[in-house]
Amino acid sequence: TGRMIRVVIADDHRLVLAGFKALLEDLDFVEVLGEARNGKELLGLLRSGVRPDVVLVDHEMPLMNGLEAAAAIREEFFGVRIIMLTMMQDKNLIEAAIAGGVHGFLFKNASLDELGLAIKKVAGGEPYFSGDVTLTLMQRQTGFGLSEREMEILKLVARGHTSAEIGSLLFISPRTVDTHRNNILNKLDVQGIAGLVEFAVKNKLV
Repeated sequence: TGRMIRVVIADDHRLVLAGFKALLEDLDFVEVLGEARNGKELLGLLRSGVRPDVVLVDHEMPLMNGLEAAAAIREEFFGVRIIMLTMMQDKNLIEAAIAGGVHGFLFKNASLDELGLAIKKVAGGEPYFSGDVTLTLMQRQTGFGLSEREMEILKLVARGHTSAEIGSLLFISPRTVDTHRNNILNKLDVQGIAGLVEFAVKNKLV
């Protein structure tokens, strides 16, 4: 058995906080180091020397919301990995969270098994996005003559993900990702990964 994964939870609802803490205590590989009621409290904990491997952050909190807290954590505490929690199937929020560098995204109705899997993957350096999140993103309408799936792959490529990583995020094989990527290159008439990244940045897709 490896060492315990250290976790801090931030949520402004006392009941949700208590519920998540109880769930986490059922996972024998997780140690809950602390809890916070908002982003400012969360940063205060980290600044006081509390060093979790993973923070679970509610996106809707007073004083400093989850996206703001995630941005501050990314800047100040590079090694801390972030899972965003939400009740909302909101495409814009999910995309903003991914663009903001969160490492995982879970809906609050996630099962104990999914919560455990997400924490393990994110602590191990892998991204984890709930299957529901992927579906929500795929439902987004896109322009530029690309399908929704191609647009999603374009954004992930532009954020530096490998074909293998994109495949695991979208539940498809790396070879399928490569096929999509070649189709995207042809449709957009750009050269290589650098061309894709430049296109995505220019069109504010990342």
